[in-house]
Amino acid sequence: MDPKQFEYKIERITNPSESLQEDLWNRLHEYSLSKLGDQSFKPKEFFAILLKERETLIAASLCYLFFKGLNLQLLWVAEEKRGQDIGTKLLKEVEFEAIRLGANLVFGYSFGFQAPKFYTKLGYEQVGQIPDFPEGQNCYFLCKKLTIVSP
Repeated sequence: MDPKQFEYKIERITNPSESLQEDLWNRLHEYSLSKLGDQSFKPKEFFAILLKERETLIAASLCYLFFKGLNLQLLWVAEEKRGQDIGTKLLKEVEFEAIRLGANLVFGYSFGFQAPKFYTKLGYEQVGQIPDFPEGQNCYFLCKKLTIVSP
């Protein structure tokens, strides 16, 4: 066998473990930091903010902080609780936590059948779009620059 040839094995993993996901994100993050050359971009954190009524989950968010930006991966409110400003309160909590962690922006996406207008009403700007995804709908990318408000 020619030593210049390599044998590759491609493996598909369903529901990769948390440790594998963490390892892969860490590898990408370390590589990216080496290219950015600025250690102030080093902090990263994956977290959820939950809103419960007694012990019942009524709203939640998943967030990933990296490069001084907070990726709002999802924000969900129980259908029977929508229209009661719970989503607004949760998003404000996400933004507060982002500022506390040193982020200067929040970014994420929303499909047309979800709530892109909810985000734009609260100061988010549409910065991109995938038309007709999923079919018959659009996917909107949204971003909000954060400012620290003095008391």
